[in-house]
Amino acid sequence: MGCFKTTGKLRGSTDTRTEPTIYPLPDGLYKGAIRSTPRTVLGSAVAAVVLISAQSAFAAKSEQRQNKDGKKTAQETATLPTMTVMGEGTDAYTIGKTAAATRLPLSLQETPQAVTVITRQRIDDQQLNSVQGVLDNTTGIASYQSDSERTSFYSRGFLINNVQYDGIPTVVGDVVNGSGIGSLDTAFYDQVEVVRGGSGLLTGTGNPSAAINLVRKRPTRDFSAAASIGAGSWDTHRGMADISTPLTEDGRIRARIVGTYQDGHSYLDGYKPQRKGFYGIIEADLTENTTLSLGYDYQDITPKGSTWGGLPLWFSDGTQAEYARGKNYAQDWSHWDNTLKTAFAEIEHFFDNGWNLKATANQYRTEYDAELLGLVGRPDRETGLGSFPYGARPVALASGGHSRQNTFDVMASGPFELLGRQHDLVVGATSSRRTSSQEDIAPFYAGIAPVNVYDLGPAYPRPDFDAKTSVPTHTRVKQSGIYSAVRFSLADPLKLIIGGRFSNYEIDDNVNGTSLHYKKSGEFTPYAGLVYDINNTYSTYVSYTDIFNPQTDYRDSRGNVLTPSQGKTKEIGLKGAYMDGRLNASVDLFETKLDNAAQMVAGTYTPSGSQAYQGADGTKSRGIELDLQGELAPGWNIYAGIAHFTAEDGHGVRLNSKLPRTTAQLFNTYQLSGDWHSLTLGGGIQWQSRFYQTANTGTSTLGGEQGSYALVSLMGRYDITKEINLAVNLNNVFDKKYALQKGDFDTVSYGAPRNVMLTLNYKL
Repeated sequence: MGCFKTTGKLRGSTDTRTEPTIYPLPDGLYKGAIRSTPRTVLGSAVAAVVLISAQSAFAAKSEQRQNKDGKKTAQETATLPTMTVMGEGTDAYTIGKTAAATRLPLSLQETPQAVTVITRQRIDDQQLNSVQGVLDNTTGIASYQSDSERTSFYSRGFLINNVQYDGIPTVVGDVVNGSGIGSLDTAFYDQVEVVRGGSGLLTGTGNPSAAINLVRKRPTRDFSAAASIGAGSWDTHRGMADISTPLTEDGRIRARIVGTYQDGHSYLDGYKPQRKGFYGIIEADLTENTTLSLGYDYQDITPKGSTWGGLPLWFSDGTQAEYARGKNYAQDWSHWDNTLKTAFAEIEHFFDNGWNLKATANQYRTEYDAELLGLVGRPDRETGLGSFPYGARPVALASGGHSRQNTFDVMASGPFELLGRQHDLVVGATSSRRTSSQEDIAPFYAGIAPVNVYDLGPAYPRPDFDAKTSVPTHTRVKQSGIYSAVRFSLADPLKLIIGGRFSNYEIDDNVNGTSLHYKKSGEFTPYAGLVYDINNTYSTYVSYTDIFNPQTDYRDSRGNVLTPSQGKTKEIGLKGAYMDGRLNASVDLFETKLDNAAQMVAGTYTPSGSQAYQGADGTKSRGIELDLQGELAPGWNIYAGIAHFTAEDGHGVRLNSKLPRTTAQLFNTYQLSGDWHSLTLGGGIQWQSRFYQTANTGTSTLGGEQGSYALVSLMGRYDITKEINLAVNLNNVFDKKYALQKGDFDTVSYGAPRNVMLTLNYKL
């Protein structure tokens, strides 16, 4: 069930039904529940990946902006906009170049770190309409879904808390508790880039797990339009429209708008997910070398019947309960609404000597509003009830507030000559300020009478949340940093990338009148990578990344904030590019060490009643990843990967056992030839090893385990005309029953059964 931290305005009660008696929780049960789960779970990891460097039409146009020595030609200046669009509008499963790791535009083989890019084509093929769908299908990423709205993402077993829009770091909702990023609609993005390992060079603070970069769609000089309507299982309906158009005859001013809407029911009884969004951007070439971009996106996520945790896993006799996958105790008043708004401005100028200067300003706003009901306890196996203190009793909570983050980044990059060779340099600075206010009503027993877990009825009335005392929290976080990286060409086949970042971090936190101030200045984060081209096909690399993570949400038994953790990652890899770069393969080994990692002290609380933690040295993660991505043959796209890691704390205890240690993925599509060229068929499989929770550790008192399992998917697409096609996606083909989480607060939640989605697409 867990605890979480949201922001959004608390709404007043409009329910006129008779309210139940409100019972406080006993001492020690969910003490400080809303504050006790930290926003940052420490960890460490690095990974490896293989990506396709096959050139797409848009990637080619983007790369034409610079010639081999980095200088921009007059013809390119006159005919191409100053934008980077890679892979969009093509059928590629790869991109040409990415700057996700170092801000230097490098091919995947030139990047001395593990990078995965999920392209627009693959998103469309698999109908990965949410960021969670994308990350669930990315090598080396594991998700942990606590309930219908909270999904946290991990790399090498450690929390991912670094999120970026177009390379600019952003806090999206509450990343730890999954209230933001997973539900984001992918219709606004051209691609999603995932850099595994430490990302401190660009993000400053965070975990050495991975960074997720959401790359927005950009306008095109020529008019284009796309639309889709879809219908699927549980009355799911989805619509999308995407229009890009020049606003002037020569295309120097152009715009793009994208709108989405999705609603329906769910395999969970009474749960109705719903989201809608809008994205708009205008670009203007102020001169032949200068482009100004202004954009705004809005996403409104308003599910009804939202769950909080799962259903009781254990009976009072010590045996495990089993439920139908659709069982849901959430009520029709249960909800967790999220509104996310982003406005951004960007100006970029290209100089004749090949250098460019780019400045970006982002403002990101969120509002959250949650009222939830869950079940805790150990019911009687025979009756489904149980006498006090056993039995499954309803627990309610509410939370709401808002946040705002302003971020400014300025960066310059380009080539320079030294000792007769050409090298590349990037230098930049970032500053951000985030303020948030929220009010939390801690979990409480909404009723003392046990609920029958077999029928989960009758309907439970909305508690009088307004009669409960809320805890206000006001937080201000300021970060700033300067960063630089240089790519030295030591010899034709040998490149050295070295860089670093100096970061400043400051937080002011006030919880119910108790203030905290923490400041860290001049923290240096190094970065180094060496790439050697063995021949035209193979390259090998070694890299070292560092990162530090302030732990202002972790406090010891005396109430003192833990000092920052320090993570170091070493990585070695071999990459290969085949078929003129249309197919890439990679194998990578990594080792991450983390000191002063926050660890829960079971049964120990701070003076305010929140969970107490202590810093622990010696946390270590090691692993291997293999990736294959690209075009095996004309019309045959493939994505495949295997990832395995081991992680333990300084005492040799397995770290985050609630995550699978090994995952494997395969998805491919093939367009038939000859008379059947209008038909594309595809399919894939996802497999993961077991995960478990041990009794009396973390949030579990009795534990729980999910064995290894595989999910199979199929797709088909038929081109009715050149502009119109019909696609069908079938997921969980063999209707496998599996748990999303098992043991968290002694509850269990199940994944979706077999489901289908039919989509009619139009593209001009």
